[in-house]
Amino acid sequence: MSAPTDVDTTAVYEKYLAAVRVEITGKDETLAGQAYETLLAAERLTTAELEELISRAGRNYGPMFLEEAYSEAKVKAETVTAITGPVWSSAEFPDKQLDRDTWRWLFNVAGFTVDGKPADRPTEPMTLYRGSVPERRTDWSWTRDRAVAERFAAGLRGRGEGRLWVCEVPPAHMLAVNTGRDEDEVVVETRGLRVEALR
Repeated sequence: MSAPTDVDTTAVYEKYLAAVRVEITGKDETLAGQAYETLLAAERLTTAELEELISRAGRNYGPMFLEEAYSEAKVKAETVTAITGPVWSSAEFPDKQLDRDTWRWLFNVAGFTVDGKPADRPTEPMTLYRGSVPERRTDWSWTRDRAVAERFAAGLRGRGEGRLWVCEVPPAHMLAVNTGRDEDEVVVETRGLRVEALR
């Protein structure tokens, strides 16, 4: 779902999230509803089985499926490690589908990963960029590639024109790196960090 430039983006995201939750919990005959029913009925799921359910439902259901599966002990911690970063990266608005406390919990369980694989956390601070509207400048998707951030600032994918932001991010605030969508994404816990406008 794209956020038009002349509306409150927060309201758009909340409406989007509400639609996702209504569809998935409606126990209807959609693929998402069927996948969710399978998830609820399962006692245990392998990583591949959970990924298959998310694939059947659609990428925007990934955060809810992951949280449900792990909180109900249907998957092991290694599944959380393998798919938390990719699930975050794949969902259109991941930080609106689960609250930040839940994401902190999942990323803490996962540990630092690069493309879903355990990795050594960087040892030095990193200069990272984000292109977004001002009210979303402290969201968690950042990039090492300034050109990527500039595209988002210009309104990539209909998000509305925003600004270019920069942050010097200490290693402890880096949660995961995702390179699969050519965005060189670094997921950043921005709480307590200084985010400044470049333009």
